Amino acid sequence: MSGCKQAYDPPVIAGNNNYLVVEGLINSGQDSTFIKLSRTVNLSGSVKTKPELYATVTVESDQNNSYSLQEIGNGLYSSANLNLPGTAKYRLRIKTLAGKIYLSDFVAAKNTPGIDSISYHVQNGGVQFYVDSHDPQNNTRYYRWDFEETWKYLSYNQSILKLGADSLPTFRLPFINSSDDVYDCYKNGQSQQVLLGSSAKLSQDVIAKQPIEFVIPESGKLSHGYSILLRQYALTSDAFTYWQILKKNTEQLGSIFDAQPSSLQGNIHCTTNPTEPVIGYVSTSSVKTKRIYVDPTAILLGFPYYIPPPSADECISGFIRIAPQETFKDRLVRTVGNGDTVLLAAVQPANSPVIGYSYIQKDCADCRAKAPFGTNVKPAFFPSY
Repeated sequence: MSGCKQAYDPPVIAGNNNYLVVEGLINSGQDSTFIKLSRTVNLSGSVKTKPELYATVTVESDQNNSYSLQEIGNGLYSSANLNLPGTAKYRLRIKTLAGKIYLSDFVAAKNTPGIDSISYHVQNGGVQFYVDSHDPQNNTRYYRWDFEETWKYLSYNQSILKLGADSLPTFRLPFINSSDDVYDCYKNGQSQQVLLGSSAKLSQDVIAKQPIEFVIPESGKLSHGYSILLRQYALTSDAFTYWQILKKNTEQLGSIFDAQPSSLQGNIHCTTNPTEPVIGYVSTSSVKTKRIYVDPTAILLGFPYYIPPPSADECISGFIRIAPQETFKDRLVRTVGNGDTVLLAAVQPANSPVIGYSYIQKDCADCRAKAPFGTNVKPAFFPSY
């Protein structure tokens, strides 16, 4: 009890590992195929991501057909609809700039059934989302999902003025120029968990009320409109086992009662160095999608209207007087011209002309400068609540 504690840094944390990581699937449906290539990085290092650039990536069939993917930046490779016949098996071939060859195993193309519905239920102070699906042919049995979420958020203050071309205050016209709206912003996010479901032990291939996401009001995502675009994938039994182990190793460890981590064996191999580990599992399937919207007025929960930072204590407005008129433009440009502050509104006492203008720091009145740093361009699919 009186002894000293000594930090222990396992050698693996600083190990010089540089393993290839392959993410994505071969899309046999009507959508594009995306494959992301990167390298593992050290936990103790400063580099957090390491994309694999300038690789040659192709999809090969067991019927001697080949389909090329193009690099679109940051280690992402893609191709438009490949029109893959469902009668063949497919694999991924990767040749790196250094000359190494990586091959995945041939896998049969799976036909993903459609998503029946996405639903939600208010519970435990938040909103739980569910997915329902089924395969009338009883051929799927193993399912995986991921999603993209989009929500609207607001800045703390609303700016109705901006600095015009003549360096004088002018009104923002958001209905004419959408870039003038810096009060409403939209943010996208990706699912952070491995979402799996199986009907292998059921007589019918049915997925009912499978949980996919739980959102709390304190996140701010539900306050002004929320949407989920869900993607569904059909898996083979081997692919399902791979994702199960990945889920256990990344999400279900940390306490003394959790299972020990398991060896993660994918279906990708380095042919130029068979002993080199490769991380990833390449499946071939079509992808089915469905979107759901949540109207904040339809949920009986207490939503925070604004989520800091910055806080109310930080968002204290300043004031610049017009008088003396001869120096006003110069003072205005020095105050708000550098972009660190934003004009709010004119200050006009009752029965008097405008005597000046209020302003505030940028992240208080420009939603693009406020966390979570979204965009003021409204997505075409997002409704007006």
